Amino acid sequence: MWVKICGITRYEDALAACVFGADAVGFVLTRSRRRADPHVVESWIHDIRGVEKVGVFTDEDPAYIAQISKILGLDTVQLHAPPSLAHRVLLEDFRVIVALKDAEPGTEPAGIPENFPCRVLLDPSMGNGRAGDWRRLGIPFILAGGLTPENVGKAIAQAGPFGVDVSSGVDAAPGIKDREKIRKFICEAKQEAKK
Repeated sequence: MWVKICGITRYEDALAACVFGADAVGFVLTRSRRRADPHVVESWIHDIRGVEKVGVFTDEDPAYIAQISKILGLDTVQLHAPPSLAHRVLLEDFRVIVALKDAEPGTEPAGIPENFPCRVLLDPSMGNGRAGDWRRLGIPFILAGGLTPENVGKAIAQAGPFGVDVSSGVDAAPGIKDREKIRKFICEAKQEAKK
């Protein structure tokens, strides 16, 4: 089970996610209460190793996304807005995750250009931390939205995603993570995946 701890703004929170076994850490680099300041993050992000580093964006210009992602040494760009042909430039240097509000089971996700290799993240709240229907899609996807240490096991059992993404569900305050919640979330997700 791939687990991403998102909304990271502090070095100690990124380190905790790594120590407890996260596969990825996410940095919100768009308008958000959990926005990471690129200048602050740049001073320590290169010391974080062994996890996938993901930058979260919305409608920023693809050239800007590529530039800031290179400066920060990101591995992956996560788009919370429909990708366009201009976003193909990102595929040269980064893996891409495309966030969708909804997807119909058994069909190819709408809104993703043809021949645009990416992972799909299903987040009914599109970053607002509200849970939606946990259902199987028939395609590999990452589940997000309203997940917590208390419900992630049930969500995985019902929806069968290959990965889960949490932000507010492990917060002590917006942009400040709770180490125990991170530990418990990762533990619950990995244990459920082994069943």
